[in-house]
Amino acid sequence: MKFLTPAQNYEDQSARLLREKIINKLPDVSFNSYSYLATLVNKNIPKDLTQNLINKKELGFNDNAFKATTLENKIYAIPFASSLPVVYYNMDLVKQAKWNKELPKTWEEIFDLAQKINLLEGKNGVYFGETDTWLILALSLQRGGKLINEKGKVDFSQEAWQETFKLLSDFHTLAKMPAIKRSEAISAFYAGNLGILIQTSAALSQTEKSINFPLKISQFPGMKPGGELPVGGSVVMLTNDKNKEAALKYIHFVTGEANAYVPQYTGYMTSNFLANAKLQDFYDKNYNHTIAPSQINLMGYWPSFPGDNALKATNTLWNYAQKLLMGISINYRDIAQEAQEEINLLLP
Repeated sequence: MKFLTPAQNYEDQSARLLREKIINKLPDVSFNSYSYLATLVNKNIPKDLTQNLINKKELGFNDNAFKATTLENKIYAIPFASSLPVVYYNMDLVKQAKWNKELPKTWEEIFDLAQKINLLEGKNGVYFGETDTWLILALSLQRGGKLINEKGKVDFSQEAWQETFKLLSDFHTLAKMPAIKRSEAISAFYAGNLGILIQTSAALSQTEKSINFPLKISQFPGMKPGGELPVGGSVVMLTNDKNKEAALKYIHFVTGEANAYVPQYTGYMTSNFLANAKLQDFYDKNYNHTIAPSQINLMGYWPSFPGDNALKATNTLWNYAQKLLMGISINYRDIAQEAQEEINLLLP
């Protein structure tokens, strides 16, 4: 078995696969982000695995496990390491803020607690730890929103998106979110100067190693009936069937019961119920690691923008969201309209 030099990130890995497709040098097996699967399928890179997963329950998967890797009724990848949005709390600051009830289940409660923590000397209440647009999409999808309409365009006038843009603004106007970079916010959280951090569950193990205060994780707040959360993390694909039998054996190994090692050494969760069954002792001793799996029924597809300008469109949405989060603008309706117009010019 030969492992290629790892890419720096999913963007580089996707670009490399696209180049290798052109020169017919694709590897047998590839790992990549859920978010780039549609792009790779459009270029005929991952092979259809549907027939190899007929006995999926024997392999440890239920139907919902492939919801985010199924396109046009074909399964193109198997989940390897999955993550969902969650909320991290510094329980020392929560206690000092005299929050003597259950942790917030709504965004209104998040902002209320953040305001109380803001009153503590030298402390900040909350930070929305976005990296690109994953958490922004979560705000819309949890309300039943759609990224792309039936015309292949974005429509930020829909109610779910209007509420999303308002929430982004509320982080500044109501919660007084500090106007700092995500890396700075994470450092502040580690140092005990930030009370609430909204980010991926994948950061849990690293966070636990980096702090000296009691930490609690809670589910992503504000879910609406029928809402979903975009699954993050990585999937495994068969990208060359030259050595299909051996490649599939490897794929089934790393996504099977051996996948139980993933949650124990990272903050990612396994989508394999056989692997999950082996983790009961681990979960009993590490309650925070049970929070992301408790949302697995909400796990949905991570939508992406269509066309060759997908990355530009993603960056555009992020830039407009930043204007609200950082308080550059407080008119969320205008920001939504401007973002819609600029993004639609980039789409096919």
